[in-house]
Amino acid sequence: MWTDTRPAVEMPRLFERGGDTVSFAGGLPDLDVLPLDAISRQMSALVRLGGRVALQYSTPHVAQALLPAIVDLMGREGARPDAGGLVPTSGSQMGLMAVGLALAVPGETVLVQTPAYPGAAAAFRTAGLRLHALPRDARGPAPEGLRETILRLRGVGRTARLVYCNPTFQNPTGATLDVDRRRELLAVADELGLLLIEDNPYGLLGFAGETTDTLTALAPERVVYLGTFSKVFAPGLRCGWIAAPPEQAAALRRTTEVMALSPSALAQAAIAAFHARSGWTELIDRYRAAYRERCALMTDALERELGDGGQWTWQRPQGGFYLWLRHRGGLDTGPLARAAAERGVSFVPGSHFRIDGEPSNALRLCFSHVPRERIAAGVSRLATVLRGDAA
Repeated sequence: MWTDTRPAVEMPRLFERGGDTVSFAGGLPDLDVLPLDAISRQMSALVRLGGRVALQYSTPHVAQALLPAIVDLMGREGARPDAGGLVPTSGSQMGLMAVGLALAVPGETVLVQTPAYPGAAAAFRTAGLRLHALPRDARGPAPEGLRETILRLRGVGRTARLVYCNPTFQNPTGATLDVDRRRELLAVADELGLLLIEDNPYGLLGFAGETTDTLTALAPERVVYLGTFSKVFAPGLRCGWIAAPPEQAAALRRTTEVMALSPSALAQAAIAAFHARSGWTELIDRYRAAYRERCALMTDALERELGDGGQWTWQRPQGGFYLWLRHRGGLDTGPLARAAAERGVSFVPGSHFRIDGEPSNALRLCFSHVPRERIAAGVSRLATVLRGDAA
């Protein structure tokens, strides 16, 4: 199953920070909203009273105590997961790797929503899969384009059964597929026997509290769902899950056991204890408010610095972590990233989100973790580079 294929997509160094640089690069959550004193007390009690279990190896199953936390989260977007189909992971990135290894064979083609999350592209390529762009239109991934592409690939002898998408507050564009389009894609999947891989880290982070039914809520038999606590709780615990149809769950469980032997019993217990005491509503609301404020500060600053009708276009996100800028004239943003670094601001060039290795006229800005008081200054530095008037 393993191959010597190397990832063709370089993972950007998203989490490096230092000096006076204002980082709009990495998608880090704002952990200032966490009730750290309460979490500290809960974890202390957990280790003191149950440390011999929490610090031991465990089985490759979601702990019974953690099930209510997962059911609660998924239920907010319309899903009703079956406990037998839940597979623990150390986060969605592990889930992506497990999907590539367990549900496909090297040489298969996976259709990928583009622009694509680089971690998904790297995971699938490392598993030996071939990537193909999922056709899109103004509303997002296009059902008729999906049908035509699958039939064309199969017509030349290529196996194409998997479709990867990030349908809610997508990384990197921030876009969300409407429910009608989701149903249309699922109808094509049912017609052609496809399995959709739904990556959903940001679905509960709509600024106004709105949610959209997940693909797995609409057609659980056609979807392998990747869930994570990294964006609604804390990434440092490295805890997530896969919700899969029974026929896929067994293969995924075997693969994740090979990858990690067992999930972290401590991480699962800590999250379960937090949810049992506090639930999710208050914490998610605090995250939403923090990101709503930062997004407004960033978009307001961009409008002041770059104005309407200029060379750069963007849409104000309604949730998630990211803002996607595009240059009307097709300017390659790769060199701009180096120029911006010299001015003390960082972002991720759009080329990192392509699957063909070509330059891009887009760039991604992340607002989720930037100190509020530094957003305007960072945008001002960035605008100097984007306008082309840097010294």
